[in-house]
Amino acid sequence: MSQVLTANRLGPGEVVYWSATKGWTPDFAQAEVMDDAVGKAALEGAAEWIRRREVVGAYLFEVRVEEGKATPVKAREVIRAAGPTVRRDLGKQASGAQ
Repeated sequence: MSQVLTANRLGPGEVVYWSATKGWTPDFAQAEVMDDAVGKAALEGAAEWIRRREVVGAYLFEVRVEEGKATPVKAREVIRAAGPTVRRDLGKQASGAQ
C-alpha cells in the first residue's frame, strides 16, 4: 500500500505533508509517497515534531499512484489537499495549487 504522512502545522493549523527532502510542506504534490515500512518510520519520526510543537495530529493515509502522480483514496484527504469546499476563491484552490 502507498501512503503519505500528514499533519497540521500547530500555529496556523495549515495542512502539511511530509517530504524527506523538504520537510513539512503544504503542497500535496511534494509529499513523499511511502510503503508501509517507510511510512511507519516516518510516523514515528513525526513524534519529535509533535514534541517540539511544530505539528499536531500526524497520521498516514492511503494514496493511489497512477502515471507517477499520487491521489488520495478517501474524500477527506482530497478535501484536505485542495482546501475548503466553499468559497473556492479562498485557500489552496484559489492559487491553483492542489
